[in-house]
Amino acid sequence: MLQKKTIQILDYGSGNLFSIQNSIERASKGKVKAIVRSNFQETNDGLILPGVGSFSFAQRILEQNREQIIGAIKDSSLPLLGICLGMQLLFEKSEEGPGSGLNLFKGNVERFREDAKTKIPHIGWNTFRLVRGKTKASSKLCKGLAEESWAYYVHSYFPKPKDDSVVKAWTKYGKNEFPAIIERENIFGTQFHPEKSGAAGLKLISNFVDYVVKGRKK
Repeated sequence: MLQKKTIQILDYGSGNLFSIQNSIERASKGKVKAIVRSNFQETNDGLILPGVGSFSFAQRILEQNREQIIGAIKDSSLPLLGICLGMQLLFEKSEEGPGSGLNLFKGNVERFREDAKTKIPHIGWNTFRLVRGKTKASSKLCKGLAEESWAYYVHSYFPKPKDDSVVKAWTKYGKNEFPAIIERENIFGTQFHPEKSGAAGLKLISNFVDYVVKGRKK
């Protein structure tokens, strides 16, 4: 009997991560087991940085695991998915507070500029639109998604990549336009919560799970 693949959800010490865990196991149809731990385990086949907590608080846990995570991503092609805050932690630093992200993408995280029509935080359903061109064909995470889909957001901050080529989808909120999905090789991120985003979110999680199941070199 083949051993199940495992995806670790890194626990920052706050929030209920059951919805992500449940979505992974549902999308995999029992092929993958989702494990919640605060200590990074290199033996797992994939890693998720969830969208719970603040940048400064989460990066303290991240700091304890930084070298091992970066090593696994670069040396053994570990698939990594950052969700909401988790996506922001893939960048250099944030206006939310002190501390450093993983610096896997160049750029910083900024706060929305509030005006009469743009309330902060950005909460609720909004659309994201895939980047035109070869995104649907070349993106592993966006495979099978419609050019425009609905997703669920809860955030006050968003990343500004220095290289827009990593952006696979954009979202507009008031006068702000920000990355909804980023991707480069085995590193992925969503500013929205796919585990709360209905059919489009489940498809995205399924794509990540499929990528993990196909395996990586170790």
